[in-house]
Amino acid sequence: MRRFYRWSEIKKMNDLYLSETMIAKIFWTELQSETLKQMATRDLVEYIFPHADAIAHSYPSRTGSISRKSAELIWLLARYFEPKSIAEVGTYIGRSTLSLYKGAEQTLASLSTCDVSFSAWRAPDNDAKSKIRYFGKTGSQEMFKALADEGAKIDLFMLDGRITAPDLELIEQLYTPKSVFIVDDFEGVEKGVENVFLLRNRFKDLLLLSPEPELSVGWHDSHCLAVLVPIGNVQITRQIRLPLAMM
Repeated sequence: MRRFYRWSEIKKMNDLYLSETMIAKIFWTELQSETLKQMATRDLVEYIFPHADAIAHSYPSRTGSISRKSAELIWLLARYFEPKSIAEVGTYIGRSTLSLYKGAEQTLASLSTCDVSFSAWRAPDNDAKSKIRYFGKTGSQEMFKALADEGAKIDLFMLDGRITAPDLELIEQLYTPKSVFIVDDFEGVEKGVENVFLLRNRFKDLLLLSPEPELSVGWHDSHCLAVLVPIGNVQITRQIRLPLAMM
């Protein structure tokens, strides 16, 4: 006969329980309250969107372009996690690429990016060209294999494309105990949900920071970004709410 337990029987005395949803809510709130949000907005207005939109005029479809909110948050996430190396799947017109590049510019050494459907992007200046390695119209497996063959290790993965089992095998070669994933389209039955499932099934220690529910706002002011962080990266501090790079 099945026994039903009371909460008082399950919960141990003095334990503190935090759900992933609780942690995600705090994380997104704190990330967006930072004054660097103004810097992100400036880069979006003066650098990222003008360049990306100039490329977009050559393409009648908006498939693959991210919202203004997503671009802003990608900038802030790149500044928050301070990666030296980034691998991005899904370049398209480069909004996310340049958001990663500008957000992480204080620490970034290399950013590799590819797009299985388009070869549209071009570097806006020599500094971007020196740090961003554009694979062009290339599948994720080809890019990951090239990086793995070179012995690369990736601090931050940006995934805006569908990944498969062969991708996971290559990601495992590029992955470190500190690697972070940003996954777009984490909504409903979109590819981002499947990507997160595959990643968490392969890397068991990943904490999911799901996107905020923003059902009352328009497309430009919403996002479907999820973040996966190794549990070992989580630090409890007494006062510091954000990394020093964001203060």
